[in-house]
Amino acid sequence: MIQGTVPAEIREGPEAIRATIRSAGPTARGVAGRWRAQGIRRVHVIGNGTSFHSSLASTALYRRSAGPDDPVVVPLTAADFVTYPPALGPADAIVGISSSGEFKDVVAAAERHRGSVPFAAVVHVEGSTLTRVASDVVMSAGGPSTVPVMTKTFSSTLAATELLLLELLGPAAGDALRADLLAAADAAESAIAAAEPLVDDLARRLQHAEHLFVTGGGLAYPAALEAALKLKEMALVHAEGAEAWEMTSGAATMLGPDAVVIALAPEGPARDAVGELLGHAAAWGATTIEVGPGRLQPGSALLPLPVSAAEAHAPLSAVPPVALLAFALARLRGADPDHPGWIERYHSQGLRHILGAEEISS
Repeated sequence: MIQGTVPAEIREGPEAIRATIRSAGPTARGVAGRWRAQGIRRVHVIGNGTSFHSSLASTALYRRSAGPDDPVVVPLTAADFVTYPPALGPADAIVGISSSGEFKDVVAAAERHRGSVPFAAVVHVEGSTLTRVASDVVMSAGGPSTVPVMTKTFSSTLAATELLLLELLGPAAGDALRADLLAAADAAESAIAAAEPLVDDLARRLQHAEHLFVTGGGLAYPAALEAALKLKEMALVHAEGAEAWEMTSGAATMLGPDAVVIALAPEGPARDAVGELLGHAAAWGATTIEVGPGRLQPGSALLPLPVSAAEAHAPLSAVPPVALLAFALARLRGADPDHPGWIERYHSQGLRHILGAEEISS
């Protein structure tokens, strides 16, 4: 078993999803019910970094179930929302995602619209600033995070955001989502267990790679963005997340022997397109790694996902194996994800929201 605080936190992710369903589910149902009764027609879902990836994933999932008469959801970064504020009316609401409850742009949005626009904060830390200024709070669960590379908090805050949004479609949609999230937690647990004995050897193959691309289609696209972020934060490598179809005409120009393509390919409509991309990447000399139920490209390395892992919940089940790989690669490259040196770069910009930073500095 891989040792370290970050891997321990990755392993806690599935239980954090389950705990969030238990604790946040009733609150999410209550907030969504009030918003439906108020006639909310447009919901802005904001966050930055990992929280923006949660915004993209949760709104994409919502759109798959929403009908023409349901509220519209709009994902965007909190910084964009604050800098270029949209005109809001009585049918608008805001969901602000911040694990720490301290990200300055999310807090600024909550303060600006306090008392005028419904604002639901999705937060992991009780007593944080957002819990005091938001009109509603949906708390994710799973215990405190003590490392600055957010892994379990991504899973738990994403689950909480999805619960809130899907409840806007009514209790039946919320009940169906709870069952799907529990299945995703089980799939994530299986994927983590399968990846642990594989990532050290796989990391040795990637130790000197110059360019890493993480790709996927559908909900595996925001999962790819988050997985690429984990590679950057932990292993300090150039890693880029890309949608499978976009990658064929963009990042594909850089694919060659010094590149790695990590494909998130659970069962789903995008899997064939990912397989086609992998075929081209391999022909151009790139190293290919698949996170899926089986190989699409014969020469690929495989981090297995159970067949039951749904593409709709790839951010929950397909990111943890890549996070474990990122940790293994970090150790080979001399980086320390438990105590990364980049925290002060955030602090120098006035960003004090990183979970676990207090433990590191104390």
